[in-house]
Amino acid sequence: MENCARIMSKRFGLLFTGAIAFVILMLSGCPGDGKVSVSGKVTVDSVIVESGSIAFAPTDGKTSVEGAEIKDGKYSARVPPGDKIVRIRGMKLQPSEVYDAVSKTTHASSTAIRITDAKYEAEKSPLQVTITKNGEKHDFDLPAMNQEK
Repeated sequence: MENCARIMSKRFGLLFTGAIAFVILMLSGCPGDGKVSVSGKVTVDSVIVESGSIAFAPTDGKTSVEGAEIKDGKYSARVPPGDKIVRIRGMKLQPSEVYDAVSKTTHASSTAIRITDAKYEAEKSPLQVTITKNGEKHDFDLPAMNQEK
């Protein structure tokens, strides 16, 4: 009976270890997922975009749309290689004060204000890149809203 318990314990241990390894691989993004890492900076008139989002959509519609958060002017995403339409939404946090009528106090808050032109968020954004290999850097410096360079 003890031998049976030891064998079952070893099998469970191996099964458990294998399951943990599988979960770690799935969460970390397997190298075999067909995607590559791309990163860069996003600015508006050479000023960093505080927050926002960036998306890479395939021009041929054959792979998934992938994206990332923009934070302090930087982004990092995993994207299938190919020709991409790039969609960017840049935000600036504007400090404000909010008055609470119940407690009759004012407290600090912030409001997110879009600083990128809506055409860069659109399905047919004029921004395009070709992503071919892992570790590529793509920086975007957009004109301020309603201005063209």
